[in-house]
Amino acid sequence: MKIVISIFALPYEIDELEKTLFQLKKSSQYISKKIEWVLDITMCVSDEMVNWKKSSLSKDYFIDKMLRITSQVDWCTKYIQTSEQILGCVSQRRESLKKHQDANFFIWLDTDIIFEETTLAYIENTIQSTYENYPYSIITPEIVRIWDTTWDCLVNENFIDKPLDYQKTNDPYEDCGVTGDISVETVFVDIKGQPEFKFAGGWFTCISGDLLRKIGIPDSFGHYGYEDTFVMHASHHLSRQINIQQFKIKNLVVCENYKYRNFYEYQENLSMIDRREEFKKISFDNFKPELESLVKSLKDN
Repeated sequence: MKIVISIFALPYEIDELEKTLFQLKKSSQYISKKIEWVLDITMCVSDEMVNWKKSSLSKDYFIDKMLRITSQVDWCTKYIQTSEQILGCVSQRRESLKKHQDANFFIWLDTDIIFEETTLAYIENTIQSTYENYPYSIITPEIVRIWDTTWDCLVNENFIDKPLDYQKTNDPYEDCGVTGDISVETVFVDIKGQPEFKFAGGWFTCISGDLLRKIGIPDSFGHYGYEDTFVMHASHHLSRQINIQQFKIKNLVVCENYKYRNFYEYQENLSMIDRREEFKKISFDNFKPELESLVKSLKDN
């Protein structure tokens, strides 16, 4: 069994990456030796994302720091790189999928996620208990209340009465972790116009490698945006042919760190080029044609 954790970072997220790696190291103390864990990490240093000539911190500063903090990763196999070509989390996840053809699962993890140090062990245990019967699966922790009610199927019961957008003001260190007895539950989504699966890319989302290889991450999506939504909708259609299940680890909560993100020092010394909206438009414009093409191929087969 091989599980790949895929992480993308921009230069100003280097300290968040370091904290994530430290927490993963702590998490590694709770996992078994039966599974091969792999860290696949890319930090983008492209001139397309940072105007280095106008920045007071150099590209070499971040490359050296990246090499220094990742040199301490000693608990798993690791693939570490800085890149001029991978400009976002989507191109990173696509690259990971192509690189690790033998991976049984991929975990998509963002650097701003705060998580309990036993998280890897709970994911490992969930995979071991479900994989034989459900090789095409999606596994997620629970979350706090977020954007709208369509996400309530993933919200931990302690936070279901919180206001929408609670994640923007909560204390992620206080709210994350184990909130009760751990169990594995099937996620059911029955909302008109919504696929039957619900997850977001970087929240420790764990997806079957075989499932991802059947769906793919279209090249046309570019670097950022809508790959998780695409996998949700594609899984919805593919589930008519194969048994796909989504499980959540009840009472294991992860949180996005809105409140304590602190990269302003880097941002003040870096001339960043924000291309998120540009990249999202590229992905959005290609979403429908790619999904229609996939659905047609499923019907033809």
